[in-house]
Amino acid sequence: MKLFGRFILDAGLISAKDLADAMVEQVSQTPQSVEIIYQKGLISPEQVLDIISLQNDEHLDFRTACIRLEIWRTDFIDIINEEVAKRRLTLGQLLVDKELVEPNKLLSVLKQFHVYRAENNNDFALFSDNTLLDLNEENNNSNELDESFSPDFSQVKINNVVDYLDLFSEEKEIELEMKILAIESLGKANQDVNPEELLDQFFTEYHSLKGTARGIGAILTENLIHESEDLLTFYKRFLHKVESSDFVALAATNLKVLDVLSHLRNEMIDTSTEESFWRKPELKEKYLRALHDTKRLFTELESRGYQVDLEDVRDMF
Repeated sequence: MKLFGRFILDAGLISAKDLADAMVEQVSQTPQSVEIIYQKGLISPEQVLDIISLQNDEHLDFRTACIRLEIWRTDFIDIINEEVAKRRLTLGQLLVDKELVEPNKLLSVLKQFHVYRAENNNDFALFSDNTLLDLNEENNNSNELDESFSPDFSQVKINNVVDYLDLFSEEKEIELEMKILAIESLGKANQDVNPEELLDQFFTEYHSLKGTARGIGAILTENLIHESEDLLTFYKRFLHKVESSDFVALAATNLKVLDVLSHLRNEMIDTSTEESFWRKPELKEKYLRALHDTKRLFTELESRGYQVDLEDVRDMF
């Protein structure tokens, strides 16, 4: 599994030296665990001295040293991660600030990286007390996909493609991606973003795309967005119950959806039809996978015991 740095290096976006310089700077910004916990008033000055002495004498990490001294608390991990995230710039932000990569190129590769992670690892796995949604492609082979969805293109003729392309431009795609990445962070402490407002905005964007897709006869696009709307409606309805890990799963699912929508748009540009997309086995499987993951996340959440009818909450959007 590649880390983001290796991913952008392999993509030819940056040189090894520039990447190494940025990563060293990022590491230098990372506060030490003992510093964070002490500044939060969770350990005494005497305990700080004991931890540092034990680490120096026996080359132990912070957690092991605390366990040995019987002062470890399970909430230390969340506190440390939260503070590190606040103080340390992300690698992408560092690269842009240092003008080592252009923002639009970085965003393009970032989207590919998130899709790569969702398809090749369980980084986006949803682990909570109530549900387990593993988006690992290895565990979800194509034989599991529901191929009952069979679009009839015989009565469909796409027209006025320019209307959809104007609405779903490359700039709009990047904007949607940024909203998805913001959704991924929902539920974490000290977030300035209002979850309800962000989900409202994202739903509105999807709804506009779906309406235009219906108007031009893009049935694949319309169907996929419709399923995604249902999932967003569920999150909106039960916003007070979903957990931070649920938002990670929602983001992973929608990154796949956005990737498929991008392929569909490009196919319409090239051929003025969605049928050619459906005739390509690898693209058809991508579509069915995104559809499957969207429905599966909905089902996993419903299994917790609360359900919602889309029509009951339509006015919330």
